[in-house]
This record gives sequence, C-alpha cells and structure tokens, in this order.
Amino acid sequence: MTPKVILIGNSDEFLFSMKLFPEMLQRLLRQRGVEVLLIRPKTIFGKFAPWAGPLGKWLFYVDKFLIFPFVLKSVLWRERAPGLIVHVCDHSNAMYVHRLREVAHLVTCHDMMPMKSAMGEVPQNPTSWTGKCFQRLILRGLKRARFVACVSTASQCDLMRIAGLPAEQTRVIFNSLNHPYTPMSPAEARSRIKARVGVEGPYLLHVGSNSWYKNRLGVFAIYAGLRRRLLEKGTAVMPKLVYAGPSLQREIASLPEWNPEMERDIIFVKGPDNETLRALYSEAELLLFPSWDEGFGWPIIEAQACGCRVVTTNKAPMTEVGGDAAFYIDPHDSPGAAAVVLGILEQPLTERRTAIEKGIVNAGRFTEDRMIADYLEVYHQLIREHCGQARVEMPPLTPTHEQK
Repeated sequence: MTPKVILIGNSDEFLFSMKLFPEMLQRLLRQRGVEVLLIRPKTIFGKFAPWAGPLGKWLFYVDKFLIFPFVLKSVLWRERAPGLIVHVCDHSNAMYVHRLREVAHLVTCHDMMPMKSAMGEVPQNPTSWTGKCFQRLILRGLKRARFVACVSTASQCDLMRIAGLPAEQTRVIFNSLNHPYTPMSPAEARSRIKARVGVEGPYLLHVGSNSWYKNRLGVFAIYAGLRRRLLEKGTAVMPKLVYAGPSLQREIASLPEWNPEMERDIIFVKGPDNETLRALYSEAELLLFPSWDEGFGWPIIEAQACGCRVVTTNKAPMTEVGGDAAFYIDPHDSPGAAAVVLGILEQPLTERRTAIEKGIVNAGRFTEDRMIADYLEVYHQLIREHCGQARVEMPPLTPTHEQK
C-alpha cells in the first residue's frame, strides 16, 4: 500500500503562522514523494463578517461547522484507500476528529493557551461564553484523537494535564524554520532596511502579533527602562525599537515613561515579508521577546539563525526553543529586564560573537528534515496500527540525494 496524506488546514481568518504550517508540511511531503492533499474550510459566509458586527464570527462558524464537514466527508469518500492518513494540522480543528474514526489520523497541537483561558487559568485573558463552548468542542476532539503531536514539551504537558491523554498517545515534534533564515550581508540588509523600513543606526527588534500573550506593553516598558538607563549613562546614540507587528501608539501613550522622543524612536513595521524580516534580524542588536506564554516561539530561532541575539522569557517553551543560546528575563520585572538588555548591548566583541555563534548552532536543531522525518515516522506507525500488520510502503525518513 502506498500512503496518501490529507492535511486539514485553517481558513483565511486565522493568523499567518497557522496557515503556514500545513503549507510547509504539504511542500515537504511532496518533496519526499508522498501523495498529499491540503483541504481547508473556504471562507464563504465569513466574507460578510466585517458588516455583521458582533454576529460576524457566527458567519465563520457556518463555514467551519456546517459546510466544511460535508466537504470533508466527500473528500474522505473520494480518497479512501488502505494507506490513507488524515493530519489535522491545528488542534483548533480537532472537532473534526469524530468524522475520522474510520481512518488513521493525528492532530498537531500548537498550544493550549485558549483552552487554559477558557478554564479560568489566565485571568488577564477572559473568554466569552461562546469561546468556552468552542474550546469544549476542541477538547472533546483532542480526547478522541488517535494521536496528538505537540510542537513543544510545554504544550505536551498542558495537553496531557487538560485532556488526560497518556504519554504514549502523544509525541513532541518541534517545528522547523519556516523560511531559510540565514545572516544577510550587512550591505544588503542595511540597504533593504533603509528602503523598506526607513531605519538607520542601532535598533532593538520585536516580532509579534496583537495576541494577549505577546506582552506588548511589556516590550515598551522594557525599552523605556533601557532608555532611562542609557540616558543616565550619557549615551550619545539611543537605539531605536523596531516593532514588526500591529501599531500600538495608543497603548504606548498610557505608559508613565512615554514622551515624544520615545515615540519618535519606535518604528512600526506591519506585515514585513520574509526577506525584510531576515534583514531586520540580521542587523538588530537583539530580539526582545518577553512573551507571557507561547506554543513554540518561531521568532526565537528565526532571529538566532540570522545571527541575532535573543532576550526572551525564562519559562518553557521559550527556554526549550532558545536553549543555552538565549538570554532569559522575568517579564514581570521590567527594570530587571532592562538591566539584562543593557548588559547584552555592552558585551565585549568576543562575547557578542560567541553568543551569535551559539544562537546559529541552536537554531540548527530545528530543521525541515528532522521535523518531516518525525511526522513520517508517526504516519508509518498509525497506518501500520490501522491496517494491522499489512505492509505499507513509506518514503525514506530522510531525503534521498535526488530530493536534497
């Protein structure tokens, strides 16, 4: 039997990173000769959400809960084969598991943060009644899943605690880099940054969305503390803060340290493409990433792969991903974090080079070959269990010379 993989991805209203993961899997599986089909809920009624006010999200629910299940049923019937496996690429679609009982399947769990919020474990992020209902549907699906892959040990621990899954029914499969991030030459990086961002001189970088766990105000509070320390030292050149994400001018104005000079030195870059981001990582003094929580934390290894030092939160999964190559802070202690950042900026050249080299080596742990080999191994196991002892022809777990 030759395996056939159906990937279930997310619809258009999801974050870019959550749409990127299944597309990356599709590309890597095809490179290894696997027949693969990516399906996802189409945004039909959801297109009218901007004009529906508070009821807008219900239009997305129509697409997700009423229309897509029929599409999934049709695809399963059309693609049915003994070696078929269905991979739900985001746990937020785990409610489809009840339609996958007759096929080998697995779910990738990226994080349990919304679930913890719905359970009241995250007071700063209250969940609506409909949100709690949605999370209960997801949890029910996770409990029924044949197998769940988690992108970090932290996510796996949350999953087992909340869903009650045994360890043998889960596995940690780290994400890989989603773009070939490498250090860009200084001349090319500076030219790109000047043309597309308009920044010259030293800067700190933050990459994040508007999700609560990104600790956006914490980023600005740490930056404000750093500015205060540098002013006390009489520093001639004040590093700017480049914020790759949605604008937060109103939130910044609420900070006690806010002043026109600080606002002038904060540059917002909305939706940079991969190469612009690569340039920003390559020239940044450091990446400031003080998240309250994460499922994985892609910017950590993206920055390290580009030779950028990383300052992030002293808890998993940030510590898992950053390894011994990142610098860790307590996000609750902005003054202490600012002191850590200042110490990194003042590192002697030899220490700076060592930190950069350690980061590049650490980022090298998260390769596409390793990630896809782990998933192929799980596919092999699940198909073998589903089909009994029948022989299943799987592609090699590492790419052949022709595939490289």
